[in-house]
Amino acid sequence: MVKTDDGPAIEVRDLVRAYRGRGSELVRANDGLTFNVPRGQVFGLFGANGAGKTTLVLQMLGLVRPTSGSITVNGIDVVRHPELVKSTVGFLPQRGLSMRLIEARRALHYTGRLRGQSEADARRQTDELIDELGLGPYADRQVEKLSGGLMRLVNFGMTLMGRPELIVLDEPTNELDPHNRRLIWDIVQRRAAEDGTTVVLVTHNVLEAEKAVHRVAVMHGGRITAMGTPGELKEQTGARARLELFVRDGDSLTDEEAARLGRIGLVTPGDRSGSYLVTAPPDRIQPLLEVLVTDLGVTRVDDFRFARPTLEDVYLNLKPARPAPEAPDAPEPPSPVKELAAVGAPGAEPEAAPDAPATPQPTRRAPLPAARTGRPAPAASPASTRAPRRPLKSRLATFGTSFKYLWFEHMLIVRTSWHVHIVFGIFMPLTMVFGFSRIGSGLTDQSSLLYIASGSGVFSIAALGTTAIAQRIGAIKAEGSMMYYASLPISKIAFVTAFIAARLLLIAPGLLTSLLAVELLYDIQLTLSPTLLFVYPLTALPLAALGLVIGTLIDRIELISIVTYMLNFLLLLGAPLLIPLEALPVVLRVISYAMPTSYGADAIRHSITGDIDGSFAIDVAFLAVTSVASLWIADRALRWRVS
Repeated sequence: MVKTDDGPAIEVRDLVRAYRGRGSELVRANDGLTFNVPRGQVFGLFGANGAGKTTLVLQMLGLVRPTSGSITVNGIDVVRHPELVKSTVGFLPQRGLSMRLIEARRALHYTGRLRGQSEADARRQTDELIDELGLGPYADRQVEKLSGGLMRLVNFGMTLMGRPELIVLDEPTNELDPHNRRLIWDIVQRRAAEDGTTVVLVTHNVLEAEKAVHRVAVMHGGRITAMGTPGELKEQTGARARLELFVRDGDSLTDEEAARLGRIGLVTPGDRSGSYLVTAPPDRIQPLLEVLVTDLGVTRVDDFRFARPTLEDVYLNLKPARPAPEAPDAPEPPSPVKELAAVGAPGAEPEAAPDAPATPQPTRRAPLPAARTGRPAPAASPASTRAPRRPLKSRLATFGTSFKYLWFEHMLIVRTSWHVHIVFGIFMPLTMVFGFSRIGSGLTDQSSLLYIASGSGVFSIAALGTTAIAQRIGAIKAEGSMMYYASLPISKIAFVTAFIAARLLLIAPGLLTSLLAVELLYDIQLTLSPTLLFVYPLTALPLAALGLVIGTLIDRIELISIVTYMLNFLLLLGAPLLIPLEALPVVLRVISYAMPTSYGADAIRHSITGDIDGSFAIDVAFLAVTSVASLWIADRALRWRVS
């Protein structure tokens, strides 16, 4: 856990996030937000879809860079140190958590380790959460195979792993039954009260959230239109208590009875005979009850239901602020204090009558020179939020832990796709050796079989290393898990290398099968040099990285498959995999010099024959350079943060 200062958990100042919409129109997802969230507070963030809540949350996590303004989380400048912030924040997105294809216990444990917990602490907290969330009977079942509600509980537990100082929850009770919804709210309140954990709660379930939140911000059109405690907002919006009254035998109130009730609140007939709704200010509850009991009397009343004003009433009564026109020439941005007062900040004097909904007055917007140029402006940040650079040893240890547990996760996923790897890793190279060796009069001499064995192995590597990886990355993007990986305190390079390394082991049989097939079918002795131990990964790395780039840049999985299949077809025809380089047409011969598969197949043939010469050194050097370059390109292509 990163040690932070004693200031507020979240400090936002003049925060703006703008982007170009359709027709190059400037759209402000967040528009001049300024607020603080004290430590240990449950802070509710309410608003309709498109109000700017998600954009604000992503900026808190360091995943979206503000256009202007500043944001500090746990004493850390999010713009300057987004990776450092992630070690103090736990995030539960509305959907798309990773680790759905491993067991619940492993998902919790691995998340804790990725968040920096020691092995003992991660195991201890995993057991505590399994007990606290009632997951004991399901702890060793694959998360994907659990019901939607149980999966949500596991995801919630993953958010708590590592004991983060700030927890961001986006619709945490989705798909939960009433019992488990209450369990979630109890845990949220307990974490805030006992552990001092700060919680940002994004939800549409305002009625339930009222029991947990300390303060609330309501957003409309990228701006905060109301902020305060639930009680303060009820007073500001004139939220009223409600009495639903049923007169015995469906009878009507007399004029005198209606007048007595009317002197306290507004009386309106209900939707059936003998029913009435009386609404009154909260401070008139006692007189209303006295009239009900003493003046009407219990003999006149068949039933009644009384409800105090709720936060949901406040939310429904608040009207969105009318958007203000652009003010590009405004000399100065509005004062944060004045702006908060205008939108109903705590302690501000409401302008509307107590029984009328509060409608904030629009304020002028600050100019956006950075947004107009399309480049993010550097956000101002206090000098106290500068973070020292971590020692190299510590960074290497973090990388090693991240790599280890990401690799474990990716390796366990093979249980869902083992049949694909068997087909491509065993049967496809075996079929290629058996089929190509019988072309024409039969290519069964040692030289031809050497080309067929090495070429079919490399092609198998290409098929799995490019197509399968591209499709898997596409699936991660489609299910929304990439954002969750990015929210963890792990580096992109750890994710990329662990992802590729797991696939390299899965596609290893592709090369070995083809070599063994030649030896068993045609009784040809092949010398397997130890150099294969590094030639093989050097051949596979560029292809795996290429698959990652394709999967990252293309959104549709169907299109990913088409592109990778076409690429594999080009690799098969354009590189000297199955025939000598001299047998290729001149055009393909020139193209083959730029293909890593050409150098990989040649290096494998040298390793098999034991002919380690200058040509082999050139092959290895080219593969090493392309491997490093491919990993760098893959790391850059992976969209880890929105600029």
